[in-house]
Amino acid sequence: MYAKFRMFSHVVASKSALAIAIGTAGMSPIVVHSQMVLEEVIVTARKREESLQETPVAISALSGDDLEDLGLRDISNLSEVVPNVDSGDGNGTSGAGSVFIRGIGARNTGVNFDSGVGIYVDGVYVSRPDGAVLDNVDLQSIQVLRGPQGTLFGKNTTGGAILYTTNKPVDIFEGSAEVRVGNYDRLDGKLTVNIPLVGDTLMSRFSLYSTSRDGLMTNDLSGAPGNDSLDGDEFTDVNRHGGQAQLRWIASDDLVFDLNYNYNASDQSARGLDCEVVTGIDGTGWQAALQNSTIVEPATGQSIADWCQANADLGPETIQSDLPGRYESEVQSLALTADWYISDSLSFRSITAYRTTEGGETNDLDGTGIPLLHRTNFDFADAELRATDQFSQEFQFTGTAFDDKLDYIVGFFGFWEETDAGTAVSPSGPFFGSLYDLPPFVTGEDCTTGNCAFYINQTTTLYTENTSYSLYSQADWNFNDDWRLTLGLRYTSEERELQRIFQTPDFSNDVSTGTPPLEIAGIGDIFKGGNFYYFPDGPSSFNPHHGFVPSLTDPLDPGSVDPLYDQTMKIDNDDWTPMVSLQRNFGETGFMEYGTAYITAANGFLSGGVSDTTDVFTGEIYAYKPEKVWNYEIGFKMDAWDRRLRLNTALFYTDYQDRQLTTVTVNPTTGRIAGSTINAEKSTIAGLEIESILLPIPNLQIIANVTFNKGDIDKYEDVRIVTSGALDNPTCVAPATPPGIDVCLVDRSDEDLPRLPEQIYYLALQYNWETSVGLITPLLTWSYRTEVENCFDQSSCESGIYRGDQESLGARLTWTSPEEQWRITAYGTNLTDERYVIGGVPLVDVLETAGKQYNLPRMYGIEAAFTW
Repeated sequence: MYAKFRMFSHVVASKSALAIAIGTAGMSPIVVHSQMVLEEVIVTARKREESLQETPVAISALSGDDLEDLGLRDISNLSEVVPNVDSGDGNGTSGAGSVFIRGIGARNTGVNFDSGVGIYVDGVYVSRPDGAVLDNVDLQSIQVLRGPQGTLFGKNTTGGAILYTTNKPVDIFEGSAEVRVGNYDRLDGKLTVNIPLVGDTLMSRFSLYSTSRDGLMTNDLSGAPGNDSLDGDEFTDVNRHGGQAQLRWIASDDLVFDLNYNYNASDQSARGLDCEVVTGIDGTGWQAALQNSTIVEPATGQSIADWCQANADLGPETIQSDLPGRYESEVQSLALTADWYISDSLSFRSITAYRTTEGGETNDLDGTGIPLLHRTNFDFADAELRATDQFSQEFQFTGTAFDDKLDYIVGFFGFWEETDAGTAVSPSGPFFGSLYDLPPFVTGEDCTTGNCAFYINQTTTLYTENTSYSLYSQADWNFNDDWRLTLGLRYTSEERELQRIFQTPDFSNDVSTGTPPLEIAGIGDIFKGGNFYYFPDGPSSFNPHHGFVPSLTDPLDPGSVDPLYDQTMKIDNDDWTPMVSLQRNFGETGFMEYGTAYITAANGFLSGGVSDTTDVFTGEIYAYKPEKVWNYEIGFKMDAWDRRLRLNTALFYTDYQDRQLTTVTVNPTTGRIAGSTINAEKSTIAGLEIESILLPIPNLQIIANVTFNKGDIDKYEDVRIVTSGALDNPTCVAPATPPGIDVCLVDRSDEDLPRLPEQIYYLALQYNWETSVGLITPLLTWSYRTEVENCFDQSSCESGIYRGDQESLGARLTWTSPEEQWRITAYGTNLTDERYVIGGVPLVDVLETAGKQYNLPRMYGIEAAFTW
């Protein structure tokens, strides 16, 4: 009776060379020897085993063998083969994960923000992006569902879901080992061992992995005032490792327990920033205008634009950074899954999981060699990593009724999450200089000695508590073999609370290792927590590891505590989200062996939250609205030409209300910039996804995928910060602080949606050449994406710097031994060495400069694997 548990096993048919899905189906041809048929792919995304071609869902499926054959090493590689998936790192300089499906995801990776894409590992929801660049180790399958997902899964998502399923322990001793070497000193390793403990009752499985690569960018501080000890440092390297341990206990024919412990960690450099000066856009560079003449030029002799250009002149593989870029994360997860086969028509599953996540980074955000805009969770006395504790409990009842005419699932999901977001420190300076035009002290000291400096710093500590409860159900009614109706309904209730504590430097104590600094009279409070100061003992007395105190209205008066330094807000959201789908199956007709068509309408909901940034006028934290979506989809799947041709299409239209987007704002109490979540009142996405796979002759496979998208922001009002008087806009208002700026209402309705390519093309050709010494398999892949947008603020979008085409050519040549124990592969990616911008830190409105990050250069190497 052990076979009963296949309905829970999440098996995707293996031994397929490729299982690539476009629109609605996975394509899995069988290529063993010279057979000429497309293999049936079995998926379990709908909580039961069914053929992928009969599933009325936009789904892609890749087996563990497929991941190996295609060289897909981690989650970032999914965008190479799965349509309408962008799984790169995205904007920013940390190594946290960021996945978009059909242009829907999360650009704000803060602890107070959820993504529109849910990631699950063996049914356990991965809530935070730290440690979410998942390496593909000992996997049974990856399944990707596109469109709103709520009536089948614990967490409600508006964009889609990615399901990771690991290989489960079995009752034989087996294992595998793999080594990968390549350019940039690439060295990866994997080891998996399966050990039966008590016959076919108690089994164990263990896996370890490590992946490392040298940096792609080198720091060159020649001529810059930065720390010379950082000269020659590498950025954009990779250094991750992890493993998992599993136990499976088959307690009886009807009851199975799976215990899974998973660990992964990163300790690597930040992604480096190239820099580009942006001109010709009205109102840009308000902070540069404020700081150039008063701070940067007197201290360094050049403007911010000059320092940006100095970085740009070094090219894409060399940067200037005065901060040691660093990213760390550590994730541990423990999950217990119980499967109970109650009867032939009813099964029960329980998933109990606890997950801890830590992460932090040190980022130079300005793309220059001067200490302008930094953010770090290290080095300072009060700096701390962000840490999340997550507990979830899910119950599922799956069954059939009415002589198998009704298939149903009913589930409950409870999710509790607490985060100490650590303390992020955001220093600017110190800028020591002897050319400041500052008034002398009454005691006679002045700044010509070089003992005067501008310095501003702040810490932001966040504490969040998120609670989510949901009930979900979905039922299929099979009228006959040809017609099926699916209905689903979900209720979600979410409570989110955020506490934000803001602190500034302790100028009265340890900012100096000697005599405390003196605030220079007559300058005023330019930014809260920062000003010009006189250091009696000179620049060497500055203590970069100083502590902090609650934000003060007067930096030198310990009694002047800012009433807004500690704020708390709680919100509650709930919603009902239905779905309906009608499916029509077609039998053999002419050259078509099988076909199915479906039409679906699904409602999605993403909870609102509390922003950790503040209102530009009041200085208070605020709530953003829930995101709601209706997705309408028509799909068609077909196997034809003696099952040598598979064609799948999906046409979809997604209507958004209050989509959560990320913009750039300023903290009025500090003058510091920050990413902010804002709702775009109305937006739509329409697309067509086409996938085809053809076996024209023995051993040859051709895969051709095409995707067309059109995203429109129909109504999007934002707040733009500009240099005072730069815009002829009647809505512009000057806030009390910082000086020299206007805050204006702007209409951004005509902009492109981020990370939604207009067109996506994928082509793969694979041939299997059988010889007396083994199987030789060459694979050639080509992908192309047009008009990918990665901007944030209005000026970065208008500049076009973060929008462009992306193209990649790859190849693999694999030898497999006759007994299929050894496999050696030579691989190459981005063979033409195309370089293009894939993200960065878009702060054109603020600095009139653009921090840019590039795709990976040409990569090549050798892989060797042994299986026993």
